[in-house]
Amino acid sequence: MTDIPTLGLPHEMPAIRNSDDLCLCWRALMGPLGFSRPRLWIAFLEPDNMMTVPLTQIEDIPRTADSRMCGSLLEMCRHVVGRNGAGGSVAMLLTRPGRNPMDDSDRSWARCLTSAGDHLSVSMWPVHFANDVELRVFAPHDLVARLDGVSIGNRAPANAGTR
Repeated sequence: MTDIPTLGLPHEMPAIRNSDDLCLCWRALMGPLGFSRPRLWIAFLEPDNMMTVPLTQIEDIPRTADSRMCGSLLEMCRHVVGRNGAGGSVAMLLTRPGRNPMDDSDRSWARCLTSAGDHLSVSMWPVHFANDVELRVFAPHDLVARLDGVSIGNRAPANAGTR
């Protein structure tokens, strides 16, 4: 990521065409990486893929995702954007302090949010992750849980390949 746009406001960002655009947008909105506590950032995009104001943040989230919390959060998002992208879409960024790479607790957030969005038919971009040294998308293989060496995957949203 060498072409990081200057720090800006959500509504000043260019239209998001794909996950790489969204990653650059998150990077521009976050400024220099470094986080004091775990947060979940939520952005709503209009049907033309322009980000709206304000950018929402949920502070001091638990280390591991909770399915009820994710379900309630995506239910609220569905009230904003409607079903199947009728009123836009949702983008989420999980941030936490430290230099440690993405771990299973981080992945639990991406899996839980993605699963809740899929279950509620919320048009959702792939969840992104940032710590004090990197910002990146949760790749499809990050959304696959491992149990005793056997993969048990959560199905990605139907629109994930188009974002």
